Formats: sequence, structure tokens, C-alpha cells
Amino acid sequence: MNIQEIQADKLSLINWISQLQDISLINKLKNIQEDNFEIPQWQQDIVLERMKTAKPEDYIPWEEAKKLLRK
Repeated sequence: MNIQEIQADKLSLINWISQLQDISLINKLKNIQEDNFEIPQWQQDIVLERMKTAKPEDYIPWEEAKKLLRK
């Protein structure tokens, strides 16, 4: 993506955001802006449980995990 495309995308997002009426979506965008991601307790519980039962042979490198997440 070149600089002109990035600028066009940013302007498009600004226009879209300026017309938003959905307060929950506005709050989510504010959280993203503040890097304040709320993780529900049920998701935290799953991660904590998996951390307790994980075996080293089940681990995968972060780069590989990112590729899997993108699929």
C-alpha cells in the first residue's frame, strides 16, 4: 500500500467515524485509541486454564502463531 492509498484510507475512516451514531462502537474505537482492550473474564479464565495445562511440546513460535491467526 502506498502513501496515497494510506491517506485515502485514513480520510475514509475519518468520514465514517464522524457520522457514527452507535455509542458502543464509538467506545470500542476509543479503547483501541487508548490501547485499552477489555478482555472478558471468561476469555481470561480459558487462557489461565490453558496456561496451567500446557506442555512445552505444544508450544509454537510466535511467528508461526501469527501466520495461523491470519488464515
